[in-house]
Amino acid sequence: MRDGWAASCRDGDVACDADAAADGVCTFAASLCLNVRDPAIPECEPATLGPVHAGGRGASAIAIAAAAAAIHFPVSAADVCTAEAPVRVRLGRRSRRTVVLRARARDLASGRAARAALHLTCARGAALGAEPARAIVVTTDFETGLLATVGVARPHSVGRPTSPIHADAVVRTFGDRVYVVNRFLGDNLQVLDPARGLATVVQCSTGPGSNPHDVAVVGPHKAYVTRFDRPELWIVDPDPPSCAGFFLGQIDLGAFADADGLPEMDQMTLVADRLFVSLERLDRRRDFAPAGKSLLVAIDTATDAVVGTVELSGGNAFGESAGLVHEPRTGKLVVAEAGSIFRTGDGGLERIDPFALRAEGFFVTEDDLGGNVTDFVLVSPTKGYAVVIDDALHNVLLAFDPSRHAVTRRLLVRREFLPEIDLAPDGTLWLADRGLPAPGIRIFDVASDRPLTRGAIDVGLPPFAMAFVP
Repeated sequence: MRDGWAASCRDGDVACDADAAADGVCTFAASLCLNVRDPAIPECEPATLGPVHAGGRGASAIAIAAAAAAIHFPVSAADVCTAEAPVRVRLGRRSRRTVVLRARARDLASGRAARAALHLTCARGAALGAEPARAIVVTTDFETGLLATVGVARPHSVGRPTSPIHADAVVRTFGDRVYVVNRFLGDNLQVLDPARGLATVVQCSTGPGSNPHDVAVVGPHKAYVTRFDRPELWIVDPDPPSCAGFFLGQIDLGAFADADGLPEMDQMTLVADRLFVSLERLDRRRDFAPAGKSLLVAIDTATDAVVGTVELSGGNAFGESAGLVHEPRTGKLVVAEAGSIFRTGDGGLERIDPFALRAEGFFVTEDDLGGNVTDFVLVSPTKGYAVVIDDALHNVLLAFDPSRHAVTRRLLVRREFLPEIDLAPDGTLWLADRGLPAPGIRIFDVASDRPLTRGAIDVGLPPFAMAFVP
């Protein structure tokens, strides 16, 4: 057990609210784990633990206490977890509420006690009176970049913000800010304010020739930026009063590079107090071919120290997904590994245990899906969507069942690139379709796989990336 864990959820968010309903209650699927090995504290070995006392204030703690009571004590094995228990955090009249779950266990050999706390925060969702949800869409012909907005609810109204962006950009959202990562030859992070029509608040350089790829915000004044063409991960202020206060420091990841000296850092995600960064490790002297297996690097966000690495099963951990993907219910990370982009059969989707720092092998392969995976989303243990490029260079949007390793339906086939799919706040699947002559946004129902729009929603230039607010 370890103190200080926290999780937050917006009411009705399908990614974290187990009932997926904007009903004034966030239902967290929580479990209590004992004797979890922590690579950051290698000297801490599993102990023999007596009965755990788990609970907290109010009815929300009853479920986790009941789950803990089902464990057979004493426990000496590593990584022993209870079944998931539904913990309901009711908002009432509040816009935000936090419930604290606590657990206490004693080492039977030493008599020492260990304590842990989990802070679960529920915030009111868009369906209960906040601003209407909308997609922020990056559009580009790779000469000009523009933004568009699309309402999540019908009639999917389209807006045209005036803030200019780079022609090669991706977009992320955190809190009340939108971040545009202006990539190759743009080399900057652009901060936008949705409350002011997506006006640019500040736009700061990430270093000449850095080619930033992702941003992960850990606090009001701390974030990380991956730089694909440099070996140093930057630490920045994501909302500085001016660019003079933007750069805070850097973490050198050059030790994990291949022979060309660059690790090709790409996507990131946060798990508790750790940042996970994907390193593609490509050989630029061989046209960016994989230089062995890709890595995930784990960084302690309190100390900015590298605390562990995970060697993946394949190479070229490339994906157009917005950050590394969290698997529903298990909390594990899922990474798409393309291997060679010129052939199928050497990659797939792999689970990574972020606590044990262990890659678990491909649970869905390229052969299962029929092509190299360029993006994917996971809806449930039995439902996912992926965009793959097959051996005939067709871009295919398909539905698949992760539990059966099987494609269940092909939804769309294009010669043009399909750069991104994402789940909207209402649970629908959105696709950025660059197919000519009518590119745009397409929306699908995840229960039936059927299109919810007659054609693509016109957003001006072909869409390339998207994120959702609020």
